[in-house]
Amino acid sequence: MDRTRSVLKLVFGINVLFLLLLGFSYPYLEPGTASYVVAVMTAALCLAMLALVALISYFEWDVFDIG
Repeated sequence: MDRTRSVLKLVFGINVLFLLLLGFSYPYLEPGTASYVVAVMTAALCLAMLALVALISYFEWDVFDIG
């Protein structure tokens, strides 16, 4: 579980970084443009990944369990 927890911390940190960068760029995007659509899709994927990290952490699922 130690390896899983360290990987989950890394994934969590990367997703928070992406969401912060998207949050800073959001005021400069115009709705309806291609960049706005990509930013919304990226935010949705980051939030879905955060939810997955939360579920794996909550249920203490060891994703690297070999046997």
